[in-house]
Amino acid sequence: MILHKPDFYDKFKCTASRCSDTCCVGWEIDIDQASQKIYSEVQGIFGDKLRANIEDGHFRLLPQDRCPFLDNENLCEIYRNLGESALCDICKEHPRFVDVYGDIMEKGLGLCCEEATRLLLEGQGPLTFTTEKCDEPEDNLDEDDIEIRDQVLYEREQMFKALGDFDKPLGERLYTAFGCTAENPFAPLENARALYNLLAKTASFGPAWDAALARIKTSIEETDGNIQDQGYFSETESMRLLAYLIYRHFAKSLYEGLDQGKRNFALFFWNTVRFFSRELAGITGKNADEGSQDSELIKIGAIKILSRQLEYCEENMVLIESALDI
Repeated sequence: MILHKPDFYDKFKCTASRCSDTCCVGWEIDIDQASQKIYSEVQGIFGDKLRANIEDGHFRLLPQDRCPFLDNENLCEIYRNLGESALCDICKEHPRFVDVYGDIMEKGLGLCCEEATRLLLEGQGPLTFTTEKCDEPEDNLDEDDIEIRDQVLYEREQMFKALGDFDKPLGERLYTAFGCTAENPFAPLENARALYNLLAKTASFGPAWDAALARIKTSIEETDGNIQDQGYFSETESMRLLAYLIYRHFAKSLYEGLDQGKRNFALFFWNTVRFFSRELAGITGKNADEGSQDSELIKIGAIKILSRQLEYCEENMVLIESALDI
């Protein structure tokens, strides 16, 4: 099997207690059967604590949706007591994802993780991908599906090439990749209000998103919809983000259809984070110094909350991609 990975994938390492937005808070943590068996056999006080905090195949979360095994230093008690091999699958793999298209496997890192987002944005030049062989089972695709897959991947490769051609003006690259001109910066939607209205239709993951959406609405109302790019993302960062969103979602059209919706999703996501960087990141004032560390925090904060709201909810992805399949 052929394995594809983005250029920053192998650099990733969980920052554990240094993470400002740990994945051990705010997420339901499912426990696979193999891990449940391990936990059922652990002896002593810690074994009793394990079993007391498992309910219906997941950990019983504490107030504020905190994992019961996240200690005061934001480190995992299971890891400390039993080692990495005892972690359940979701805790070992997050934020990694894997997609398989016949004899092609693609791996990546979810942008709800601040370290994954930081690595994506800090890359120099266009987003690139490594190719290697791996010993993993293939998905069965018939000849017709393989032909369609190859066409989808070829079309995706042309988008990568267009976005990565820094010798051409930004507007020309966007037109080649997405068919949108610079005349409407909110393309494929009409304006900032249309962007907000589509976001408002999605199912909320919780109070953090509700607050961010309210800030976006207020910003639109205060400016009468005359929203400008807030200027946090460099051209290189923008192109890497767009290419990565295409990488993660476009090839899924092989199974799910909505190829134009998946293409436009990348534009929709990019437009949201660049026009509403501060609102998404929770910055209500307009005095953030773009040259300071705050700029990086704002960019990462904007991407990770939008990724969590959209990319980690199948219902929301179908809603957005269907609306953008135009």
